[in-house]
Amino acid sequence: MRAENIDTVNCPSCGATLVAGLRFCRMCGYRLGEGVEEYVPTQRFDAASIPTAATSPPPATDPFAARSTWGAAPMQPIRPFGATSALNRPDEESAGRSWMKMCSRKRGGWWLWLTIALVLMIAGGMIPLSIRTRNRSRAVAEAGAPTNPLLAEADAYDTPDGGGAFIRGLAGPATSLEAAGLVGGDTITFFDGKPVRDSDTFRRLAAATPPGKVVEVVYIHDGETKKTMLTTTGRQDFRGMQPIDTRPGGRGIIGVDPGDRVRLPNSNIFGVELDGVERNGPADIAGLKKGDVIFEFGGKPIRTAGDLRLRIYEAVPGTTITVSVMRDGQRVDVPMKIGRQRD
Repeated sequence: MRAENIDTVNCPSCGATLVAGLRFCRMCGYRLGEGVEEYVPTQRFDAASIPTAATSPPPATDPFAARSTWGAAPMQPIRPFGATSALNRPDEESAGRSWMKMCSRKRGGWWLWLTIALVLMIAGGMIPLSIRTRNRSRAVAEAGAPTNPLLAEADAYDTPDGGGAFIRGLAGPATSLEAAGLVGGDTITFFDGKPVRDSDTFRRLAAATPPGKVVEVVYIHDGETKKTMLTTTGRQDFRGMQPIDTRPGGRGIIGVDPGDRVRLPNSNIFGVELDGVERNGPADIAGLKKGDVIFEFGGKPIRTAGDLRLRIYEAVPGTTITVSVMRDGQRVDVPMKIGRQRD
């Protein structure tokens, strides 16, 4: 669009061609005069309608004419809107104006600049991904997301060949698992009426269960499918090994090295084979030998190495308990005095 009969002036300071009526030069800021207009709207005009600096008469006075001796390049004339060049074609100019309008604060597009800045900062590593993950986890906790100590009451939950969640071992005394009759070596197949296909499924179900809820648990124990009711407890109610470590005498010891989980002959019962027995330790003195398979400790079933360690630790030092082992295909009950942990 062309504008006809537009009055123009030249800046006395830099020689730039300007629209008449401006109070300050838009190129160098030189004060042009005390115009009556506070704002003069921008007008587009064709380059052919405006004389360039090369054809304009030189200004009467130029206070900064001496700057040419400083080695600076001479001021280039303003390229008016609508003038075509390799970098300023009408279609590109239109696209640029559209982008500026979209990102204009007056049009509410300031958020676009903020989004671009955040993306660049994250991509550049200025905002680590761990901060966003930590903040999200904190927000979920503050929102009251249910927590369940079931995820901490076991040494781990594995996925056996037949599916479900295999309890590798109990992680402390007085757990809700043990209160419901579950021990290490059991496999949970249903939890609160929902099938447990693998250990990840169980973790999701347990994490979504609020404390204090009574749920039905279907599990496999020694090859038999059983049901029990489990009451979940609050995270603050499970303290791990702290009750054992803080009692007089601390943890019990017998001086054995638990090995693999093995099946007892002609049964679905598993026990833990001993890889070694410490010389002159409580187990050695009582008569336990390398290769014995412990399947009961103080009247409690032993199906995993994790449970064997727990039962040894929770046994009170100085007391005598009975250890049931399988040796050469025969059951042997061995009375044993529990030793105490050395300081």
